[in-house]
Amino acid sequence: MRKRARQFAGVVLPLVTIAVFATVLLMSFRQLTATQSTLRIELTQNMLWVISRAEAATLRLAEEAAWARPEDSVRVHQLLDVWFSRTQILLDEPQRARMIHLGFEQTLTALEAAGGHLEADLALLLTRDIAAKDRVQETLQPLGRELARAANRAMTAEWDDVGRQLDETATGMRQIALSLAVIAGAGLVLVLSLALTARASNRRAAQLQAERAFSQLLVSAGDRGIVAFDAAGRCSVWNGAMEALFGVRAAEALGRSPAEIAGFFATEHIAAMLQDITGGRARVAVDQSVFGRDGGEPHFIDLMGFPLRRDNQIMGAVLIASDVTERHDAQRALARHRDQLEMEVARRTEELDAALIRERASLDIYRNFAAMISHQFRTPLAVIDSSLQRLMRRGSAVDTAEIAERATRARGAVAQLVRLIESIFDAARLDAGQVTFDSRRIDITALLAGLMAHAEHDFDPMGIEFLPLEGPVFVTGDETQIEHILLNLLSNARKYSDPGERIHVTITAQGHGVSVVVANPGNIAAADRPHVFDRYYRGSRVEGTSGIGLGLYMARSLARIQGGDLALLATAPGTVAFELTLLSAGAGAAELDEGEGNGRA
Repeated sequence: MRKRARQFAGVVLPLVTIAVFATVLLMSFRQLTATQSTLRIELTQNMLWVISRAEAATLRLAEEAAWARPEDSVRVHQLLDVWFSRTQILLDEPQRARMIHLGFEQTLTALEAAGGHLEADLALLLTRDIAAKDRVQETLQPLGRELARAANRAMTAEWDDVGRQLDETATGMRQIALSLAVIAGAGLVLVLSLALTARASNRRAAQLQAERAFSQLLVSAGDRGIVAFDAAGRCSVWNGAMEALFGVRAAEALGRSPAEIAGFFATEHIAAMLQDITGGRARVAVDQSVFGRDGGEPHFIDLMGFPLRRDNQIMGAVLIASDVTERHDAQRALARHRDQLEMEVARRTEELDAALIRERASLDIYRNFAAMISHQFRTPLAVIDSSLQRLMRRGSAVDTAEIAERATRARGAVAQLVRLIESIFDAARLDAGQVTFDSRRIDITALLAGLMAHAEHDFDPMGIEFLPLEGPVFVTGDETQIEHILLNLLSNARKYSDPGERIHVTITAQGHGVSVVVANPGNIAAADRPHVFDRYYRGSRVEGTSGIGLGLYMARSLARIQGGDLALLATAPGTVAFELTLLSAGAGAAELDEGEGNGRA
């Protein structure tokens, strides 16, 4: 009701004010026009001046005619012309009507009659016609007296008219002043009305601006979901995009509360968001999961919420939902890809670290190899050189026994060089994967027994204590390579043991594997234990002992080719033990066909 009253006042009051303003202004204009007409003095209506001029012209013509001579003909005619011009003004309108109003209609008739014969009488008068002179005087003198009376009466009438006009002018000015006051009041009312209208217009413009921003927001939403709730919290807008997102038709959503539409709106976070929006705050929520009625994979949406206002009053809320499932999936894929990249980077870093370690190990190997070559090769070469020099110095004095002794020492040195070179070549073939193996079923007990029987003289004066299991123990592998491994272990045990000490060899069956332990008295420094299987590595306690540091490296490599391994056991101080592990072939298994299982390392 108050709103309609304000609208009525805002429209009707300015119209009424403008109507009053226009009416008073028109009346003031009319009053000013009337005052102007009253005050205006037109020459044609100034009767006193016109009658006086006509009277003067009549008197001068009469005086000149009384004394006129023939030689005064030009002057008489000039005065006659002046008289005609003056009297003609009185005979024309509106002076004629004014003369009749003053009561001098007969005077006008006399003037008209005199004009017809006065010119002829004046012409006769110039010829000294006495009768013509008398007629001229009889005509002009009465006219002069009548014009004098008319002038007096016209002056009196004009004074009366001026007084009346002054009274009318004063009355008109009072009316104009009143009209100006009314105009000023109407203007004040109009100004107030315009101020109120401007204020209302500003509020309306702000509201229109907000509505236009909201409209632009809706237009810019495009294919986004839009839902609006009124002040009572009931759904008033539910577009097709919302139907697709929530699986709820518009007919089911309109007129219902948010919690009744979908459980999504009943969640604590979204309910708090709606409460903030209806309280006047805009809110945003990102990556919200929405499940359809049929379950399945969820959609992910971004929500933008805005309050709806009218005249600073919140009328409801609007939510705009954007389907960002693809973006969410892309982010998850990107996160997985990032994790994979991090894992790949970590793996590559480990590979680079390992390569760096291998490179450093290779440098150490080459460094050790160079030191080994310079030391191990120098000794046999020095033996050969010294033997040859001895023979050369003795010349013909050397006997056969000495030649045989020197030749034997030289051949031993050459054999040592050959063994060193062959060991280096064997290691190179092993690194290149060019070592072939013939995998078959082997009795490891018989192999060890035969090995020690054929090489017993190599271990004299040391003894070997052999503790086999009862009965045969079968393993799978290459007999030659296994024999090489065992010989290397026994040779190392003999090399690094004192004379008279015994070497212990123990065979143990362990499920699917067979263990052969070779132990001897001795010690390996703690700093050397991690490197005993490195190529060309020789410990700190092997000074004066031949070797190039390839035996244990090749033994473990060959053991791993068989599917087994070779390890240094942690034992009590004073004992060094190596354990060779091989694959068990089973006690009752048939012997493999020759060639079966052949391969290349």
